Amino acid sequence: MMRRFIAVLWLVFIFTPIAVLSQDTIQRARLKFDTRFDFTASVPTHDSLETLSSCDGKFLNILLDGDISAKFSYSYRQRMILDGTPGYQNFFNATDWMYLTYKIDSNFSISGGKQIVAIGGYEYDAAPIDLYFWSNFWNNVVCYQIGGSVVYKTSDGNHSIGFQVTNSPFTTESLQGIYCYNLIWYGNFSQFSTIYSANRVEYQKNHFINYIALGNKFSTSRFAVELDLMDRFADSQGKLFADYSIMGGIRYDAGSKLCIFARAGYDENTAQKPTSTFIYDRFVLPGTEYFFCGLGVEYFPVVNSKDVRIHATWSTSNSPVQYHTFNVGVRWRMNVLNR
Repeated sequence: MMRRFIAVLWLVFIFTPIAVLSQDTIQRARLKFDTRFDFTASVPTHDSLETLSSCDGKFLNILLDGDISAKFSYSYRQRMILDGTPGYQNFFNATDWMYLTYKIDSNFSISGGKQIVAIGGYEYDAAPIDLYFWSNFWNNVVCYQIGGSVVYKTSDGNHSIGFQVTNSPFTTESLQGIYCYNLIWYGNFSQFSTIYSANRVEYQKNHFINYIALGNKFSTSRFAVELDLMDRFADSQGKLFADYSIMGGIRYDAGSKLCIFARAGYDENTAQKPTSTFIYDRFVLPGTEYFFCGLGVEYFPVVNSKDVRIHATWSTSNSPVQYHTFNVGVRWRMNVLNR
């Protein structure tokens, strides 16, 4: 059934352009650069260890999106990094996403190309340039894959439901034939919003691990609380909630230029022993009990703009070698083209 769905989806992308060649084109394009530079100092909790510090360029992203016609649009994000990692599709390793969308009508659309794997949760959904500390799952998951999706959006724009098929995040070579099947719901109930998903992820041919991810956000004009709950379980696993993550954060906008925030999270995997010969969860390994927390401030010096951001943060975790990590830096966006 799923193999047929994939074949039909790609046939649609091949033959749909023929049906719309007669449409008038509406060319629009938006191009910008997004970058961040930080100074980080990690102070150990043990006197025998030295403080580690450096100045680093964290990100340099190119973002391009626009409309080809009234029906076709595209989106592209490229990280400008030198990726020498061997393996499958390493040419595209620094391409976060590059996909084409066809708008069937005011409610339905289909997309194909390299996409974000549709997993729920607000930490997972956030742009990496906006995160300063994170969970073990977020740090390890391979979240960009080639595939296709179908999305239904309600007429009021408050809810969307998408079904997506991509290569599995565990794919390591061409023609491996393992896939990821994702059902995701973005909901908006005014002060309460959701990013919920159910995911069936093939880690080996005909062997699956399943995700239930529930991202919840409560917000007012100045205050927001996020809470992500995620359970991971293999088909042969004996019990639920043995491999899970909990992540959350609080954010307060103290005016138009200043924001105060705090985040914490916990990953645990007791579903298998660390010495097991066949591992189900390769992103949060058996035996993991990882806790992190941190807080910080963001300052936006340009009036009525978020294009320049200065931040300062502190974080720590229960890693075997523990540090207090302090980070200060600046992020800015350069809007090159908007026409």
